[in-house]
Amino acid sequence: MEHSNATAAEKAILGFLQSKEEISSSGDFALSIGIDHDVIVNAIKSLHGILIESNLWVLDIKKERWVLADEGNSYAIAGSPEVQFFLAVPPEGISHEGLQFMVELC
Repeated sequence: MEHSNATAAEKAILGFLQSKEEISSSGDFALSIGIDHDVIVNAIKSLHGILIESNLWVLDIKKERWVLADEGNSYAIAGSPEVQFFLAVPPEGISHEGLQFMVELC
């Protein structure tokens, strides 16, 4: 972490806390002031270590976000390959060669 970024982050945090009671989300705070989130997190930890006897409380809250990959999105829309295969078989049945032909078209 660059010293100037760390210093700017610490100053921003302390300045914010002069008029507000808390920083509810370090991620949102980082976005609002244009400083990398990791720099903000490290600055909070550093300030907590320095101001351990003050009334500064730090809660470590981890958030995860899961998203589907492109393949997962296609399965969500069209179904898994097994479901697509099952749906390709008409109610009256189909020959092995006919099914192979249909699968090759897809």
